[in-house]
Amino acid sequence: MKQLIICHRKRIVGLLVMAAIISMKFLSMTPSKTAVEGAAMGKSHEKEKVLQTEKKRQEIGPLVKNEPYMNRWHRRFSSSAARGNLGGYVFFKHIRKAGGTSLRKYISNVFEHHGLSHNISDFEQMVPNQANIDISYVEQEFEPLDWQCSAVDPRWQESLNIIVLRHPIERHMSEFFFSGVTLPTKKKVFGSNRRVIQKDQLFFNKTYTTTLARFLNEEVPYWMERSKMEGIGKYKKGAMFSRWYQDNFQLRALAGCSSGRCLEKRLSEKGLSEQGNVTEILLKSIHDLHPLNHSYVTPNAMCTQFFRKNNLVFDVCSGKKRDVQCSGGCDGPCAYPTTAEGPLDKNDVRRAIKSLKAFDAILLMEKLKDQDESAFLNDVMGVPRDASFALNSMRGMNARVVKSNRREVTHYYRDLLAKLNLQSLLLRLEEENKLEIEFFNRAVDLHNQQMQVWKEETGWGRG
Repeated sequence: MKQLIICHRKRIVGLLVMAAIISMKFLSMTPSKTAVEGAAMGKSHEKEKVLQTEKKRQEIGPLVKNEPYMNRWHRRFSSSAARGNLGGYVFFKHIRKAGGTSLRKYISNVFEHHGLSHNISDFEQMVPNQANIDISYVEQEFEPLDWQCSAVDPRWQESLNIIVLRHPIERHMSEFFFSGVTLPTKKKVFGSNRRVIQKDQLFFNKTYTTTLARFLNEEVPYWMERSKMEGIGKYKKGAMFSRWYQDNFQLRALAGCSSGRCLEKRLSEKGLSEQGNVTEILLKSIHDLHPLNHSYVTPNAMCTQFFRKNNLVFDVCSGKKRDVQCSGGCDGPCAYPTTAEGPLDKNDVRRAIKSLKAFDAILLMEKLKDQDESAFLNDVMGVPRDASFALNSMRGMNARVVKSNRREVTHYYRDLLAKLNLQSLLLRLEEENKLEIEFFNRAVDLHNQQMQVWKEETGWGRG
């Protein structure tokens, strides 16, 4: 009897131990209050991130042109015969220090591939005011683009429209090193070496590195404050963009105003309303040459740009080389007066994005050498992806610093300022160009949209 009681007690103890073990396992599997709250916050954060991404997509909106990217060249210009062989345009919105020279060379090669040339000899053989029976090249570098151009200018629909953008701080600093430092200054500060940045000395030679930091801290602010005033008379008189600092450069380049309240606001903020006669002349020019008031039906190929050797462009329709037959300016999309001076706001970002959506190819300088961006542009321009002149095979031009890795391609100048302890200078550049940076970030999203649509259309990357 005693043994039975002992056995029974042991069995009860065993059952209690097993129950305790099961309870401990259950408790270990049950999340604590803190863990539950943490997981909920994590899910909430992910949900918020998804919502923000979707909101950004909705703000940017869909791309404008709903047509295949493959062979847009032939599709766009195949209607030439139906229009009396009037041809069309390749329009390149040239953003300074964003791969413009490389793109111009590429487009010149595309023309040759399609049996066209459009060089100086072609110009010399033309008869004044003859109709354009081929494809013309139009490049806009020194003036802003009317943000409504694609909707009001009939020439836009007869064009293949290309633009290359670059991160604002990288572009501004590239312009500084390209044109903001005179050769005498370079020699005075850095000796006979014409390159201000010497990568073999940077951060290895303390004297050189200190000298560079001091130089940038003094010269970049001076360039930001004075270069435009000093450069307008020397380089492109009357142009908005050239060899000087212009805040929010890429935003202004695509947010020009030529009509409506936008124009009224721009002129009033610019202070032209107090200059009487100047305002009247500018307004008359903008009004008279606006596509809604002026006919651009008959093209004039003589009043476009022509390719020269050494990757330069021969321009007879603007600047100092204007000829009598081009008294009305250049013939091509958006080649009419507009203004982008004065303070900017969020509405200008919206206008610039709407303008950007109408481009056939939105490229990023940071990705020009990438295989997919190169193939994308070749598809649009109707040339083989493995063409010898493809962007991913082209040597960089006008580069003041050879970039040796991906990080340098995308962040070289921002990293340089940070490593030289010039954060205040970097912050000033970012603050003065914050709207341009916002625009650029949205432009990157538009670029990614284009690339994704093209990849789905062509099967790129599926193996």
